[in-house]
Amino acid sequence: MWNKPVVEIRVEEFTRGTLPTYLELHKSMALPLLQEHLGRPMAYYMTNVGRINCVTQLWGYDSLEAYQSGRAAVESRPQWQDYMRSTEGVVRFVDTRLTQRILFPNVGAGEEISRAKPVVDFRTYLIHHNHMQTFLSTTEEHAMSVMLRHVGPPIGYYLTKVGNLNQITNIWGYDSMGDMETRRNARNADPEWRNYLDASDGIYERQETQILRLLELYPDE
Repeated sequence: MWNKPVVEIRVEEFTRGTLPTYLELHKSMALPLLQEHLGRPMAYYMTNVGRINCVTQLWGYDSLEAYQSGRAAVESRPQWQDYMRSTEGVVRFVDTRLTQRILFPNVGAGEEISRAKPVVDFRTYLIHHNHMQTFLSTTEEHAMSVMLRHVGPPIGYYLTKVGNLNQITNIWGYDSMGDMETRRNARNADPEWRNYLDASDGIYERQETQILRLLELYPDE
C-alpha cells in the first residue's frame, strides 16, 4: 500500500463532540467497503495541532484510473449510501487531493519505523510557479541528508496532481512532541541546514504544518 504511485490525501471534518460516533460509524460501516474495493488504507491520523476535529486518511492506488474505478465501486454499493445517511450531522466537510509519490535516492531504509511513529509532522508547501523541480533538486541535494541524520526517513513526499497544484505534502514521524522538538533543534543547529535554507530561498510561496497522531485501526495486529 505504501509503495503505490498515486496517493489520495483525504481529510474528513466531523462535528465537534462527535468523534466517538464518527469513528464507530466509519469502522463498522465504511471501512469494510473501502477495504473491499480499495485495499487497506496506508494510515489514518487525528489532528492534535492545526485544523481540529479532522481525520486525515491516506489511500494508495496503482493509477488515477484505479482511484476512479475504486471510488465508483464503493459509492455504487447500497451499504455506502446507508453510511452516508448515518453520518449526516456527523461529517461536515470532506477535502481530497490526489498526489504522486516522490522518491528520493538512498531514503528507503527505515521508512517502516517512521510510519509506526505515533506523532506526525504533516507539512504542506506551496511552491512558486515553475519552481517545483528546483524545490525537489534542492531538497535532495541540501535537505534530505540533514533530515535523515536528525529525524530519520520521511513517511512520504507527495506532489499534488489533482487539487491545488504546485503543492508538496511531506510527512515525518516522531515518538512524541518532545522528541520532535529535540530533533528539530538538532537539525536547526546543523551547519548544513543553513546551506539548505540559503539554497531554497525564494522557492516557497507558503508553508503550513499540522501535528497529527496516528489512529490505530487494527489494534490487535
